[in-house]
Amino acid sequence: MEMKDIEYVKAINDCGSLTRAAESLYISQPSLSMYIKNMQARLGFPVFNQIGKKYELTFLGERFLAAGIEILRMRENFYDEAAHILDNKIGRLRVSIPFMRGSYLAPDILPKFNEIYPNIEVELIEESSKVVEEKINNGEADIAIMNMPHHALHLDYEIIKSEEILLAVPSGHPCINQGKPNPISNYPSIDLQLFKKDRFILHFPDQRTGQIAEAIFAEHNFVPNKVTHTRNIETAVNLTMTGYGISFLNETHIRHLKFGNAPRFFSFEGKPHYADMIVAYRKGRKLPPYIRTLIELCREVV
Repeated sequence: MEMKDIEYVKAINDCGSLTRAAESLYISQPSLSMYIKNMQARLGFPVFNQIGKKYELTFLGERFLAAGIEILRMRENFYDEAAHILDNKIGRLRVSIPFMRGSYLAPDILPKFNEIYPNIEVELIEESSKVVEEKINNGEADIAIMNMPHHALHLDYEIIKSEEILLAVPSGHPCINQGKPNPISNYPSIDLQLFKKDRFILHFPDQRTGQIAEAIFAEHNFVPNKVTHTRNIETAVNLTMTGYGISFLNETHIRHLKFGNAPRFFSFEGKPHYADMIVAYRKGRKLPPYIRTLIELCREVV
């Protein structure tokens, strides 16, 4: 078994087809096809069953990949240990981050990080947070910057900041003058029940922010009249600015979004709601100095 065997098999399994796997590996499809053919002959057993253009792991292929992922983790652990011993300033850091977070954190953090570690290549993996945990455990990402999920997280993590979750209300809404001073928040509080006839623009249930919204509704015994779903935070806020509906936003996003007809932002009556922004990584991993530096830069920015 060679490292390239593991990486190529994993790419084909993740992508589901030889063509997409070859693209992700930056090699041609014929080259990948020939490599897999020769690899299987060398190993002495079939790793894949080919069904049309689709490649599925055989039973031995599944065991091969499981063992291979463990080998990749061992390699990663060794490189981390070497980085500690040598203060290694050459390498790669793969950061998984949701689209919205990346849009404002990356420009603030990466130039500063590059000044300290000019030879560390940073790869941004911008995607939905629902697949982050799997990518870290499979060795496809080193760290993830995300909201703390409601389910048990099978990763080690550090809290960067607790962010207040706010209600974004169109500036022309008739209830915006019913906000009350709130000594425990930077924003006035308002009764969620005032908006029982309004449309809410929410994220999908598989997104962290969608789950937070559902928890807030449950706590306030509130059922929205109409719901429009979007995966994009800026889409939700832009729709709120047009008066189309009400949305949720955390306070850090507010500082970085550009508003035209800015919404009014409110804390929730009773007690504010918070979400923890975290940096997560594989359990038991001893982080090398350059990852520690990026985490500290993240704390400074937010």
